[in-house]
Amino acid sequence: MTSSHTKGGWNRNIKPASKYTTIFAGRNTHVAYIATRGVTDEEAEANINLIVAAPDLLDIAVMIVDANASYKHDIKIPEDFLDRIKKAIKKAKGE
Repeated sequence: MTSSHTKGGWNRNIKPASKYTTIFAGRNTHVAYIATRGVTDEEAEANINLIVAAPDLLDIAVMIVDANASYKHDIKIPEDFLDRIKKAIKKAKGE
């Protein structure tokens, strides 16, 4: 599974997210801006942190699915967990 999202480590500007709303990939590539209207400062911080972590979380989810498929021992990830991971990957990829 590959993804075509903007490559590079995603990062945020300095705090607070309510003032500095941009998510970057690399130095000058703007990936997204968060909307802060109608959310608390705490929610804005959590939202921007989640978006910044999204590419890493997607990569890890794909690695888990791939590793589980090739794992040769009796202990595997429970199917209901694996189904949730696969659904999240599809959601992240717009499938």
